[in-house]
Amino acid sequence: MKLEWREPESDAGKTKGAQPAGERGERTRRFYARVAFGVLAFFLAGSWMGISFLQGGGKDGRSPASKAPAGLDSSPVGASSPSFHQIADGKYTELRGSYQFIYTVDPVLQVCVEEVFRAHRPPFGVFVALEPKTGKILALAEYSRNRAENGGIWNRATYPAASVFKIVTAACALEKGQYRLGPGKIRRPSKWEHQTQFDDALGKSNNVVFGRVASRLVGSEALRQYSSAFGFNQPLPFDFPVEPSRAVIPEESYELARCGAGFGKVTLNPLHGALIAAAIANRGIMMRPYLIEEVRGAEGEILYQGQPVVWAQPISAKTAQDLNRMMRRTVEDGTAARTFQRYGKDLLNKITVSGKTGSLSGDNPPGFYDWFVGFATAEDPQVALSALAINYHRDKFRGAFIAQEALKTYFRKRLN
Repeated sequence: MKLEWREPESDAGKTKGAQPAGERGERTRRFYARVAFGVLAFFLAGSWMGISFLQGGGKDGRSPASKAPAGLDSSPVGASSPSFHQIADGKYTELRGSYQFIYTVDPVLQVCVEEVFRAHRPPFGVFVALEPKTGKILALAEYSRNRAENGGIWNRATYPAASVFKIVTAACALEKGQYRLGPGKIRRPSKWEHQTQFDDALGKSNNVVFGRVASRLVGSEALRQYSSAFGFNQPLPFDFPVEPSRAVIPEESYELARCGAGFGKVTLNPLHGALIAAAIANRGIMMRPYLIEEVRGAEGEILYQGQPVVWAQPISAKTAQDLNRMMRRTVEDGTAARTFQRYGKDLLNKITVSGKTGSLSGDNPPGFYDWFVGFATAEDPQVALSALAINYHRDKFRGAFIAQEALKTYFRKRLN
């Protein structure tokens, strides 16, 4: 296997990549945290609902109404989830104590995804959509077949990342090795195939190629560095508490190969999955996601407003552009092509979609996990998303199916 080497590009005029979220933008995050905490503490002080929002309510940090659904172990995430039931002036609103929370969620997109879940009734399902350039949440839906009244599925990170983690492996290889995409860049001795293009390997989720890239080219230290840069193993900044995604990067070559191909001890929060896709869509810049658009007081006065804030820049704009092109292969002729061609052919006639699938069995809850993370349009990304379906063995509900249904609704004006 061989990847073509090119001389590192000059840093002049180029955005520097691989800035871990824990380091880059620290001053911005500290300022934002101080402002947000001060404002929220001011108008939520003394309110039980406010305390529940920040800390989870009960003595054990869990709101009484947020018990884990059947099949899921208890979660350390304790705060009550947002409620999307009341609409005023085209926005979801919720009263918490004497304060009115106005959310960024698009009611049309939210209802579309909820109807898809109810129609197909998967054991569990989660969908998150956001604007790549701002971090504004556009949809946040979850579903549980047996106990749909319970929340707390969307904010968990007990789900195996599977081949979605190949995005991190690919980004690491492109950044650290300074490799150029093109034919003949990865050579793989085989009776049937002598060479594989890197974009084809990602689009078709080639485990052998990505195992070799991780173990022979990238290495554990670099993969650990870029996992952190993409937000693994650290708190995710959000208006409601969410479990952080975890990535255990091994040293031993065989286990490292498995990890780089998506079979390691890596878990992914659905919101984080959307953030990873959004960072690629947004030229390598990962925005802080926000759900609260405004908080108003008893007299209707605005006490808080959400705003776009840069959280991290895990990769350079050039690497993001390369990954964008590679991820288009997933939908064009890769692992999601059949689903999109069968159900979203009209969508693909007008909209270009970049994405990555992932599928793997897991045990919390027991089942088969099927991911799709991506964004559209590929040329000018407007929406990034993460769709997760958790099936039992006979079920065939796909994350890619949820994604294409959501995209048809989001781009409905362009398709009509």
